[in-house]
Amino acid sequence: MKKKIAKYMAFAVSGILLVGCAEQNGQQLQGSQIESALSESTSLEQETSESESAEQKSSENVDAENKTTENKTTENKTTENKTAENKSSENRNMTEEASGNEIAESIVPTIVITNDRKEWYTEDEEQLLLKADADRVAVLGDGFEALNTALSQQWHGLREHYDELEMAQEQYEYMSENNYGFIEYYISEGVSIYRLDDCVVSFCGGYEAYTGGAHGYYGYDGATFDVHSGKKLTLEDILSDAEGFYDKAVSYILEKLDEMNDEGILFSNYREVVETETFGETPVCWYLDNTGIVIQYGLYSVAPYVAGAPDVTLPYDEFGQYMEDEYLPSYRSLYSRVEPNEDFSKLIGENSEVMLVSVYSDKRSETEVTVVSGNARRTVGTFGRVEDAHVIKQENGRSFLVFSCSYTSDDFVTYVYEVTGGEVRECDRLDGAVWSGTCMGTNRIGLSAHLDALGTYTDEMVYGLTNDGKLIQTKENFAERHSL
Repeated sequence: MKKKIAKYMAFAVSGILLVGCAEQNGQQLQGSQIESALSESTSLEQETSESESAEQKSSENVDAENKTTENKTTENKTTENKTAENKSSENRNMTEEASGNEIAESIVPTIVITNDRKEWYTEDEEQLLLKADADRVAVLGDGFEALNTALSQQWHGLREHYDELEMAQEQYEYMSENNYGFIEYYISEGVSIYRLDDCVVSFCGGYEAYTGGAHGYYGYDGATFDVHSGKKLTLEDILSDAEGFYDKAVSYILEKLDEMNDEGILFSNYREVVETETFGETPVCWYLDNTGIVIQYGLYSVAPYVAGAPDVTLPYDEFGQYMEDEYLPSYRSLYSRVEPNEDFSKLIGENSEVMLVSVYSDKRSETEVTVVSGNARRTVGTFGRVEDAHVIKQENGRSFLVFSCSYTSDDFVTYVYEVTGGEVRECDRLDGAVWSGTCMGTNRIGLSAHLDALGTYTDEMVYGLTNDGKLIQTKENFAERHSL
């Protein structure tokens, strides 16, 4: 006898009646097939009994399934809650990890210096007459608009017109007519940062040129700006006691120049020049660095060409008493170039010695480089030489030493070491990169690399410095191409 099993299971979900399935001879039956299967039963009582029994079992099954569903729903909710907790924990961990990888906040402007270049030739393009280059200076990013305007007006690249071009053309024609060789003229107007912090940015511009004669010539021009107002500052702006400062400064400068003049290299009237012209109606070039006020004399002012252009630094330790407090170094946040084997702990507010030690071995023709902070020392390696070294103190109080080294093969590498609190920790390393001097700040720096592809390119890159001292590339620019 074939078994006929009829199972009714009905329950309402969102107002929809779901009918269970009947099974006959291994085949699934639905709808009218269920009714046909039930009519084949031999008696109404048996059918009724079986039906009641089936309904009872169906009810039990429904209750069991509902309980199972409730348990599964509870389990699912528990699992979902645990999953949500896990995701929340993961997000917190990712946030904590990401906070160390974010570019650090900065209260110091990031200064960008780029260089414009141009060459002029004779009409037949055979002879170079004049080549010129000039720097542009600007602030990267927002927040220092007044300063950006002032810097852009001070250094805006190449001039619209060069009188030296007509001079070069006339000289070339004269030399050609008389069968003399002509040496092309050149003019270079660059600028360097000597102090950059949350109070001021101070520059010294350099002018170098050759416009005929036995040799070229050069000069200097200092410029200091309030980073907040963008105002170009005079000496009187930064001094609280100008008269006291001038009297002591002249005496200090004469003392230092007297020491330089042991071999009589200065002009005989240099003392008179210092006393009357240093702070006269047209004062000599001055600027600020992280140690003091630098007084820069020009060519032929106190010494002949062969002796160069002397400079004297008036240290803050002695002359800070004559300055307005707001223009003294705050050491809160700064960028500064540092020299190997010189302690720069005072710059970053450390109580013990901090320096980049560079020791050259004649025997091996290599330089061993070590980072020192307090009692902590870490040997970086051996190189051809140290190219550049800079210290960055961020607003959060952490200080990083960023330096580039070269190998004897002219390959470069740039390192970042944290030197906070008497500890030394390597943070990052970039092979093939060297300090470029195009971008300077406490959270962004400029690096360059040489690429060889259909010519040799200088690849200028801007890197962000994170809270943990990691370098993250933020901008790239193929700045210059050299033909093969």
